[in-house]
Amino acid sequence: MRFIGRDYELAELNKEFYNNKFAMSVIYGRRRVGKTYLIQEFIRDKKGSYFVALESNDIVNLNLLSKAVYHACGNLSGLPDFTNFADAFRYLFEYSISNRIVFVIDEYPYLAMSTPYISSLLQNLIDEYKEKSKLFLILCGSSMSFMEEQVLGYKSPLYGRRTSQFKINPFNYLDSAKFVDSYSSREKAIVFGLTGGIAEYLTFFNSEISLKQNIINNYLKTGGRLYEEPANLLKQELREPKTYNDILFAISSGASKLNEIATKLNVPSGGLGHYINSLIALGIIERKTPVLNRKTKRPIYAIKDTMFVFWYKFVQTNLNMINLDLGELVYEKYVDQYLNNYMESVFKKITMEYFEERLKQMNSPLIPVDYGNWWGNDQRLKKASEIDMIAYNNENEYLFVEAKWNNNKVKQAILDELIEKSLNFQFSKATYWLTSLSGFEKITHEKNVELISLRDMYR
Repeated sequence: MRFIGRDYELAELNKEFYNNKFAMSVIYGRRRVGKTYLIQEFIRDKKGSYFVALESNDIVNLNLLSKAVYHACGNLSGLPDFTNFADAFRYLFEYSISNRIVFVIDEYPYLAMSTPYISSLLQNLIDEYKEKSKLFLILCGSSMSFMEEQVLGYKSPLYGRRTSQFKINPFNYLDSAKFVDSYSSREKAIVFGLTGGIAEYLTFFNSEISLKQNIINNYLKTGGRLYEEPANLLKQELREPKTYNDILFAISSGASKLNEIATKLNVPSGGLGHYINSLIALGIIERKTPVLNRKTKRPIYAIKDTMFVFWYKFVQTNLNMINLDLGELVYEKYVDQYLNNYMESVFKKITMEYFEERLKQMNSPLIPVDYGNWWGNDQRLKKASEIDMIAYNNENEYLFVEAKWNNNKVKQAILDELIEKSLNFQFSKATYWLTSLSGFEKITHEKNVELISLRDMYR
Protein backbone atom coordinates (compact mmCIF):
# COMPACT_ATOMS: atom_id res chain seq x y z
CA MET A 1 0.00 0.00 0.00
CA ARG A 2 1.29 3.46 -0.87
CA PHE A 3 2.23 5.83 1.92
CA ILE A 4 -0.40 8.56 2.38
CA GLY A 5 -0.20 11.78 4.37
CA ARG A 6 1.96 12.37 7.47
CA ASP A 7 4.23 14.61 5.39
CA TYR A 8 5.00 16.92 8.31
CA GLU A 9 5.84 14.12 10.76
CA LEU A 10 7.99 12.28 8.22
CA ALA A 11 9.89 15.44 7.30
CA GLU A 12 10.54 16.31 10.95
CA LEU A 13 11.78 12.80 11.74
CA ASN A 14 14.13 12.85 8.77
CA LYS A 15 15.42 16.28 9.68
CA GLU A 16 16.24 15.03 13.17
CA PHE A 17 17.81 11.83 11.85
CA TYR A 18 20.24 13.67 9.59
CA ASN A 19 21.47 15.82 12.49
CA ASN A 20 23.48 12.69 13.34
CA LYS A 21 23.16 13.29 17.09
CA PHE A 22 21.43 11.34 19.83
CA ALA A 23 17.66 11.73 19.58
CA MET A 24 14.67 10.32 21.36
CA SER A 25 11.34 10.78 19.66
CA VAL A 26 8.03 9.94 21.35
CA ILE A 27 5.25 8.92 18.96
CA TYR A 28 1.79 8.13 20.30
CA GLY A 29 -1.86 8.03 19.33
CA ARG A 30 -4.87 5.76 19.49
CA ARG A 31 -4.82 2.26 18.03
CA ARG A 32 -5.02 1.85 14.24
CA VAL A 33 -4.34 5.54 13.59
CA GLY A 34 -1.21 4.81 11.55
CA LYS A 35 1.73 5.17 13.96
CA THR A 36 3.42 1.93 12.93
CA TYR A 37 3.04 2.67 9.23
CA LEU A 38 4.62 6.10 9.70
CA ILE A 39 7.58 4.64 11.59
CA GLN A 40 8.05 1.84 9.07
CA GLU A 41 8.11 4.39 6.25
CA PHE A 42 10.66 6.46 8.17
CA ILE A 43 13.06 3.57 8.84
CA ARG A 44 12.60 1.91 5.44
CA ASP A 45 15.95 3.17 4.11
CA LYS A 46 17.78 3.40 7.43
CA LYS A 47 19.87 1.03 9.50
CA GLY A 48 18.27 -0.11 12.71
CA SER A 49 15.66 -2.39 14.20
CA TYR A 50 12.02 -2.48 15.22
CA PHE A 51 11.05 -4.08 18.54
CA VAL A 52 7.41 -4.60 19.48
CA ALA A 53 6.89 -5.19 23.21
CA LEU A 54 4.27 -7.76 24.16
CA GLU A 55 1.70 -7.71 26.91
CA SER A 56 3.72 -10.44 28.59
CA ASN A 57 6.39 -10.92 31.26
CA ASP A 58 9.91 -9.49 31.31
CA ILE A 59 11.50 -12.79 30.22
CA VAL A 60 9.57 -12.86 26.95
CA ASN A 61 10.21 -9.18 26.26
CA LEU A 62 13.94 -9.52 27.07
CA ASN A 63 14.16 -12.39 24.58
CA LEU A 64 12.56 -10.31 21.82
CA LEU A 65 14.55 -7.21 22.73
CA SER A 66 17.81 -9.18 22.58
CA LYS A 67 17.08 -10.28 19.02
CA ALA A 68 16.16 -6.71 18.00
CA VAL A 69 19.35 -5.27 19.53
CA TYR A 70 21.54 -7.84 17.77
CA HIS A 71 19.77 -7.09 14.50
CA ALA A 72 20.30 -3.35 14.92
CA CYS A 73 23.97 -3.92 15.64
CA GLY A 74 24.84 -5.86 12.50
CA ASN A 75 22.35 -8.71 12.05
CA LEU A 76 24.14 -10.85 14.62
CA SER A 77 22.45 -14.20 15.09
CA GLY A 78 22.95 -17.26 17.25
CA LEU A 79 24.05 -15.23 20.26
CA PRO A 80 22.48 -15.89 23.66
CA ASP A 81 19.91 -13.51 25.10
CA PHE A 82 21.20 -10.72 27.27
CA THR A 83 20.94 -11.58 30.94
CA ASN A 84 19.15 -8.32 31.75
CA PHE A 85 17.76 -5.18 30.13
CA ALA A 86 20.64 -3.02 31.33
CA ASP A 87 23.15 -5.12 29.40
CA ALA A 88 20.97 -5.13 26.29
CA PHE A 89 20.51 -1.38 26.16
CA ARG A 90 24.14 -0.64 27.09
CA TYR A 91 25.24 -2.85 24.18
CA LEU A 92 22.97 -0.79 21.90
CA PHE A 93 24.22 2.55 23.20
CA GLU A 94 27.87 1.46 22.92
CA TYR A 95 27.37 0.37 19.31
CA SER A 96 25.70 3.68 18.48
CA ILE A 97 28.79 5.70 19.47
CA SER A 98 30.25 4.99 16.03
CA ASN A 99 27.09 4.01 14.12
CA ARG A 100 23.97 6.00 13.27
CA ILE A 101 21.07 3.62 13.91
CA VAL A 102 17.36 3.83 14.62
CA PHE A 103 15.92 1.66 17.38
CA VAL A 104 12.15 1.56 17.75
CA ILE A 105 10.32 0.32 20.84
CA ASP A 106 6.69 -0.06 19.81
CA GLU A 107 4.00 -0.57 22.47
CA TYR A 108 6.37 0.88 25.04
CA PRO A 109 3.67 0.79 27.76
CA TYR A 110 3.71 -3.03 27.60
CA LEU A 111 7.47 -3.06 28.17
CA ALA A 112 7.12 -0.63 31.07
CA MET A 113 4.40 -2.76 32.66
CA SER A 114 6.51 -5.93 32.47
CA THR A 115 9.66 -4.10 33.59
CA PRO A 116 8.65 -1.13 35.79
CA TYR A 117 12.20 0.23 36.12
CA ILE A 118 12.76 0.48 32.35
CA SER A 119 12.18 4.26 32.14
CA SER A 120 14.70 4.90 34.91
CA LEU A 121 17.18 2.61 33.18
CA LEU A 122 16.79 4.48 29.89
CA GLN A 123 17.09 7.81 31.70
CA ASN A 124 20.45 6.84 33.17
CA LEU A 125 21.79 5.53 29.87
CA ILE A 126 20.60 8.60 27.94
CA ASP A 127 22.26 10.91 30.45
CA GLU A 128 25.47 8.89 30.20
CA TYR A 129 25.62 8.58 26.40
CA LYS A 130 23.69 11.52 24.92
CA GLU A 131 26.83 13.56 24.12
CA LYS A 132 28.57 10.72 22.28
CA SER A 133 25.80 8.43 21.03
CA LYS A 134 24.34 8.54 17.51
CA LEU A 135 21.31 6.48 18.50
CA PHE A 136 17.89 7.58 17.26
CA LEU A 137 15.55 6.02 19.83
CA ILE A 138 11.80 5.99 19.15
CA LEU A 139 9.30 5.18 21.89
CA CYS A 140 5.83 4.47 20.50
CA GLY A 141 2.60 3.65 22.28
CA SER A 142 -1.17 3.45 21.88
CA SER A 143 -2.04 4.17 25.50
CA MET A 144 -2.23 7.94 25.27
CA SER A 145 -2.65 8.51 28.99
CA PHE A 146 0.45 6.40 29.73
CA MET A 147 2.55 8.12 27.07
CA GLU A 148 1.49 11.60 28.16
CA GLU A 149 1.84 10.99 31.89
CA GLN A 150 4.57 8.37 32.29
CA VAL A 151 6.79 9.18 29.32
CA LEU A 152 6.24 12.88 28.62
CA GLY A 153 4.94 13.94 32.05
CA TYR A 154 7.17 15.90 34.41
CA LYS A 155 7.04 13.09 37.00
CA SER A 156 8.43 10.59 34.50
CA PRO A 157 12.13 9.60 34.72
CA LEU A 158 12.26 10.34 30.98
CA TYR A 159 10.95 13.88 31.37
CA GLY A 160 13.13 16.31 29.45
CA ARG A 161 14.99 13.57 27.55
CA ARG A 162 12.84 13.53 24.44
CA THR A 163 14.06 15.61 21.50
CA SER A 164 10.74 15.48 19.63
CA GLN A 165 7.21 14.23 20.13
CA PHE A 166 4.33 13.52 17.77
CA LYS A 167 0.74 12.86 18.69
CA ILE A 168 -0.64 11.06 15.64
CA ASN A 169 -4.22 12.13 14.99
CA PRO A 170 -6.74 10.66 12.57
CA PHE A 171 -6.47 11.88 8.98
CA ASN A 172 -8.50 14.94 8.03
CA TYR A 173 -11.09 14.78 5.27
CA LEU A 174 -8.58 15.66 2.54
CA ASP A 175 -5.98 13.02 3.37
CA SER A 176 -8.75 10.45 3.97
CA ALA A 177 -9.97 11.05 0.42
CA LYS A 178 -6.63 9.84 -1.00
CA PHE A 179 -7.52 6.29 0.05
CA VAL A 180 -10.57 6.32 -2.26
CA ASP A 181 -9.42 8.77 -4.90
CA SER A 182 -11.73 7.47 -7.66
CA TYR A 183 -14.85 8.18 -5.59
CA SER A 184 -17.01 11.30 -5.99
CA SER A 185 -16.71 14.14 -3.47
CA ARG A 186 -19.91 12.97 -1.77
CA GLU A 187 -18.64 9.39 -1.47
CA LYS A 188 -15.25 10.56 -0.17
CA ALA A 189 -16.97 12.60 2.53
CA ILE A 190 -19.10 9.62 3.56
CA VAL A 191 -16.03 7.35 3.77
CA PHE A 192 -14.40 9.98 5.99
CA GLY A 193 -17.43 9.80 8.28
CA LEU A 194 -17.55 6.00 8.26
CA THR A 195 -13.89 5.70 9.26
CA GLY A 196 -13.36 8.82 11.37
CA GLY A 197 -10.12 9.28 9.42
CA ILE A 198 -8.50 6.26 11.12
CA ALA A 199 -5.79 4.96 8.78
CA GLU A 200 -6.43 1.25 9.16
CA TYR A 201 -10.18 1.61 8.66
CA LEU A 202 -9.58 3.61 5.48
CA THR A 203 -7.57 0.73 4.04
CA PHE A 204 -10.67 -1.47 4.32
CA PHE A 205 -12.48 0.62 1.68
CA ASN A 206 -11.98 -0.30 -1.96
CA SER A 207 -12.94 2.47 -4.38
CA GLU A 208 -13.15 -0.07 -7.21
CA ILE A 209 -16.45 -1.29 -5.79
CA SER A 210 -19.51 0.74 -4.83
CA LEU A 211 -19.81 2.64 -1.58
CA LYS A 212 -22.91 0.58 -0.79
CA GLN A 213 -20.98 -2.67 -1.15
CA ASN A 214 -18.12 -1.33 0.98
CA ILE A 215 -20.55 -0.44 3.76
CA ILE A 216 -22.18 -3.89 3.61
CA ASN A 217 -18.82 -5.71 3.45
CA ASN A 218 -17.28 -3.81 6.37
CA TYR A 219 -20.22 -3.18 8.70
CA LEU A 220 -23.24 -5.27 7.79
CA LYS A 221 -21.71 -8.75 7.65
CA THR A 222 -20.63 -10.80 10.67
CA GLY A 223 -17.22 -11.21 9.05
CA GLY A 224 -16.92 -7.49 8.27
CA ARG A 225 -13.72 -5.77 9.37
CA LEU A 226 -15.69 -3.11 11.29
CA TYR A 227 -18.67 -5.22 12.35
CA GLU A 228 -17.42 -5.53 15.96
CA GLU A 229 -14.74 -2.84 15.95
CA PRO A 230 -16.14 -0.48 18.62
CA ALA A 231 -16.76 -3.37 21.01
CA ASN A 232 -13.30 -4.80 20.37
CA LEU A 233 -11.65 -1.41 20.87
CA LEU A 234 -13.42 -0.91 24.22
CA LYS A 235 -12.33 -4.39 25.35
CA GLN A 236 -8.71 -3.70 24.40
CA GLU A 237 -8.47 -0.29 26.03
CA LEU A 238 -10.78 -0.36 29.04
CA ARG A 239 -11.44 -2.59 32.02
CA GLU A 240 -15.23 -2.30 32.15
CA PRO A 241 -16.31 -2.28 28.50
CA LYS A 242 -19.98 -2.82 29.35
CA THR A 243 -20.19 0.43 31.31
CA TYR A 244 -18.47 2.37 28.52
CA ASN A 245 -20.74 0.76 25.94
CA ASP A 246 -23.79 1.81 27.98
CA ILE A 247 -22.52 5.41 28.14
CA LEU A 248 -21.92 5.51 24.39
CA PHE A 249 -25.34 4.04 23.72
CA ALA A 250 -26.94 6.68 25.95
CA ILE A 251 -25.12 9.51 24.15
CA SER A 252 -25.93 8.06 20.73
CA SER A 253 -29.59 7.94 21.80
CA GLY A 254 -29.66 11.69 22.41
CA ALA A 255 -28.43 12.18 25.99
CA SER A 256 -25.85 14.98 25.92
CA LYS A 257 -25.71 16.40 29.44
CA LEU A 258 -24.16 14.47 32.32
CA ASN A 259 -27.43 14.26 34.26
CA GLU A 260 -29.24 13.04 31.13
CA ILE A 261 -26.69 10.26 30.61
CA ALA A 262 -26.92 9.27 34.28
CA THR A 263 -30.74 9.25 34.17
CA LYS A 264 -30.77 7.06 31.06
CA LEU A 265 -28.42 4.59 32.76
CA ASN A 266 -30.11 4.89 36.18
CA VAL A 267 -26.82 5.67 37.95
CA PRO A 268 -25.60 8.68 39.99
CA SER A 269 -24.03 11.34 37.76
CA GLY A 270 -21.11 11.67 40.18
CA GLY A 271 -19.95 8.16 39.35
CA LEU A 272 -19.62 8.79 35.62
CA GLY A 273 -16.69 11.22 35.67
CA HIS A 274 -13.94 8.60 35.44
CA TYR A 275 -15.62 6.79 32.56
CA ILE A 276 -16.33 9.99 30.65
CA ASN A 277 -12.73 11.16 31.04
CA SER A 278 -11.39 7.82 29.78
CA LEU A 279 -13.55 8.02 26.66
CA ILE A 280 -12.39 11.59 26.08
CA ALA A 281 -8.74 10.53 26.45
CA LEU A 282 -9.28 7.86 23.79
CA GLY A 283 -10.77 10.40 21.39
CA ILE A 284 -14.10 8.58 21.29
CA ILE A 285 -16.24 11.31 22.88
CA GLU A 286 -15.69 15.02 23.42
CA ARG A 287 -16.69 17.58 26.00
CA LYS A 288 -18.20 20.49 24.11
CA THR A 289 -18.67 24.08 25.20
CA PRO A 290 -19.91 26.90 22.96
CA VAL A 291 -17.36 29.28 21.49
CA LEU A 292 -17.57 32.61 23.37
CA ASN A 293 -18.68 30.75 26.50
CA ARG A 294 -15.95 28.16 27.09
CA LYS A 295 -16.19 28.47 30.87
CA THR A 296 -19.78 27.35 31.05
CA LYS A 297 -20.56 24.89 33.83
CA ARG A 298 -23.04 23.11 31.59
CA PRO A 299 -21.00 21.35 28.91
CA ILE A 300 -22.49 18.76 26.63
CA TYR A 301 -20.98 15.43 25.57
CA ALA A 302 -21.00 14.06 22.05
CA ILE A 303 -19.44 11.10 20.26
CA LYS A 304 -16.42 12.56 18.50
CA ASP A 305 -15.41 9.43 16.57
CA THR A 306 -17.80 9.39 13.63
CA MET A 307 -17.18 5.67 13.03
CA PHE A 308 -18.67 5.02 16.49
CA VAL A 309 -21.62 7.26 15.62
CA PHE A 310 -22.35 5.18 12.51
CA TRP A 311 -21.93 1.91 14.37
CA TYR A 312 -24.32 2.79 17.19
CA LYS A 313 -26.83 4.29 14.79
CA PHE A 314 -26.92 1.56 12.15
CA VAL A 315 -25.08 -1.57 13.30
CA GLN A 316 -25.91 -2.10 16.96
CA THR A 317 -29.62 -1.50 16.37
CA ASN A 318 -29.70 -4.11 13.57
CA LEU A 319 -27.46 -6.85 14.94
CA ASN A 320 -30.19 -9.51 14.80
CA MET A 321 -30.77 -8.98 11.08
CA ILE A 322 -27.03 -8.80 10.34
CA ASN A 323 -26.54 -12.09 12.18
CA LEU A 324 -29.13 -13.60 9.82
CA ASP A 325 -26.97 -12.47 6.88
CA LEU A 326 -29.49 -9.78 5.90
CA GLY A 327 -26.93 -6.99 5.57
CA GLU A 328 -28.19 -5.88 2.15
CA LEU A 329 -31.74 -5.56 3.50
CA VAL A 330 -30.44 -3.57 6.48
CA TYR A 331 -28.68 -1.23 4.07
CA GLU A 332 -31.74 -0.74 1.86
CA LYS A 333 -34.22 -0.35 4.71
CA TYR A 334 -32.26 1.36 7.50
CA VAL A 335 -29.05 2.88 6.12
CA ASP A 336 -29.51 4.27 2.62
CA GLN A 337 -32.33 6.72 3.29
CA TYR A 338 -30.80 7.90 6.58
CA LEU A 339 -27.21 8.49 5.40
CA ASN A 340 -27.83 12.19 4.78
CA ASN A 341 -29.13 12.58 8.31
CA TYR A 342 -26.00 10.85 9.67
CA MET A 343 -23.76 13.03 7.50
CA GLU A 344 -25.10 16.34 8.84
CA SER A 345 -22.76 16.30 11.86
CA VAL A 346 -19.90 14.84 9.78
CA PHE A 347 -20.24 17.70 7.29
CA LYS A 348 -19.99 20.24 10.08
CA LYS A 349 -16.71 18.58 11.06
CA ILE A 350 -15.52 18.69 7.44
CA THR A 351 -16.45 22.38 7.28
CA MET A 352 -14.37 23.04 10.40
CA GLU A 353 -11.41 21.19 8.87
CA TYR A 354 -11.88 23.16 5.62
CA PHE A 355 -11.56 26.37 7.63
CA GLU A 356 -8.36 24.99 9.19
CA GLU A 357 -6.98 24.22 5.72
CA ARG A 358 -7.74 27.77 4.63
CA LEU A 359 -5.91 29.01 7.72
CA LYS A 360 -2.82 26.97 6.82
CA GLN A 361 -2.91 28.43 3.31
CA MET A 362 -3.25 31.97 4.71
CA ASN A 363 -6.53 32.22 2.81
CA SER A 364 -8.92 32.88 5.68
CA PRO A 365 -10.96 36.03 6.40
CA LEU A 366 -9.34 36.22 9.84
CA ILE A 367 -6.79 34.61 12.15
CA PRO A 368 -8.97 33.49 15.08
CA VAL A 369 -8.34 33.50 18.79
CA ASP A 370 -11.02 30.80 18.97
CA TYR A 371 -13.53 29.06 16.73
CA GLY A 372 -16.13 26.34 17.03
CA ASN A 373 -19.85 25.62 17.41
CA TRP A 374 -22.03 28.16 19.16
CA TRP A 375 -25.35 27.65 20.88
CA GLY A 376 -27.20 29.75 23.41
CA ASN A 377 -29.93 32.36 23.76
CA ASP A 378 -30.50 34.90 21.02
CA GLN A 379 -31.08 38.08 23.04
CA ARG A 380 -32.66 39.89 20.06
CA LEU A 381 -35.09 37.17 19.05
CA LYS A 382 -35.64 35.90 22.61
CA LYS A 383 -35.16 32.25 21.71
CA ALA A 384 -32.59 29.47 21.68
CA SER A 385 -30.24 29.62 18.72
CA GLU A 386 -27.34 27.71 17.19
CA ILE A 387 -24.63 28.48 14.61
CA ASP A 388 -22.53 25.71 13.07
CA MET A 389 -19.29 27.66 13.41
CA ILE A 390 -18.16 31.04 14.65
CA ALA A 391 -14.58 32.30 14.45
CA TYR A 392 -13.45 35.63 15.85
CA ASN A 393 -10.27 37.60 16.50
CA ASN A 394 -9.06 40.31 18.85
CA GLU A 395 -10.16 43.04 16.43
CA ASN A 396 -13.77 41.94 16.92
CA GLU A 397 -14.01 40.55 13.41
CA TYR A 398 -16.29 37.54 13.04
CA LEU A 399 -16.82 34.68 10.62
CA PHE A 400 -20.24 33.00 10.71
CA VAL A 401 -20.66 29.62 9.02
CA GLU A 402 -23.66 27.47 8.16
CA ALA A 403 -23.14 23.91 6.81
CA LYS A 404 -25.90 22.16 4.84
CA TRP A 405 -25.72 18.48 3.87
CA ASN A 406 -28.82 17.50 1.91
CA ASN A 407 -29.92 16.84 -1.65
CA ASN A 408 -31.41 20.30 -2.14
CA LYS A 409 -29.55 23.40 -3.22
CA VAL A 410 -29.16 26.01 -0.51
CA LYS A 411 -31.62 28.88 -0.89
CA GLN A 412 -31.46 32.59 -0.13
CA ALA A 413 -33.43 32.09 3.09
CA ILE A 414 -30.55 30.14 4.66
CA LEU A 415 -28.14 33.05 4.17
CA ASP A 416 -30.73 35.55 5.39
CA GLU A 417 -31.30 33.48 8.53
CA LEU A 418 -27.54 33.22 9.24
CA ILE A 419 -27.17 36.99 8.88
CA GLU A 420 -30.13 37.50 11.19
CA LYS A 421 -28.58 35.20 13.81
CA SER A 422 -25.26 37.06 13.56
CA LEU A 423 -26.90 40.32 14.65
CA ASN A 424 -27.02 38.84 18.16
CA PHE A 425 -23.25 39.57 18.35
CA GLN A 426 -21.34 42.82 18.54
CA PHE A 427 -18.76 42.87 15.75
CA SER A 428 -16.75 45.42 13.80
CA LYS A 429 -16.76 43.30 10.64
CA ALA A 430 -18.59 40.12 9.65
CA THR A 431 -17.95 37.50 6.98
CA TYR A 432 -20.37 34.71 6.11
CA TRP A 433 -19.76 31.25 4.66
CA LEU A 434 -22.34 28.78 3.45
CA THR A 435 -21.04 25.25 2.76
CA SER A 436 -23.23 22.86 0.81
CA LEU A 437 -23.31 19.29 -0.49
CA SER A 438 -25.56 20.13 -3.44
CA GLY A 439 -24.62 23.69 -4.36
CA PHE A 440 -26.74 26.82 -4.31
CA GLU A 441 -29.76 28.40 -5.91
CA LYS A 442 -29.28 31.93 -7.19
CA ILE A 443 -28.35 33.80 -4.01
CA THR A 444 -27.98 37.56 -3.84
CA HIS A 445 -25.05 38.43 -1.62
CA GLU A 446 -22.34 40.96 -0.85
CA LYS A 447 -18.56 40.54 -1.10
CA ASN A 448 -18.40 39.39 2.53
CA VAL A 449 -20.32 36.19 1.68
CA GLU A 450 -18.70 33.02 0.31
CA LEU A 451 -20.67 30.13 -1.16
CA ILE A 452 -18.61 26.93 -0.89
CA SER A 453 -19.69 23.61 -2.40
CA LEU A 454 -18.40 20.21 -1.28
CA ARG A 455 -16.57 19.97 -4.60
CA ASP A 456 -14.80 23.27 -3.79
CA MET A 457 -13.76 21.85 -0.43
CA TYR A 458 -11.98 18.93 -2.11
CA ARG A 459 -10.13 21.09 -4.66
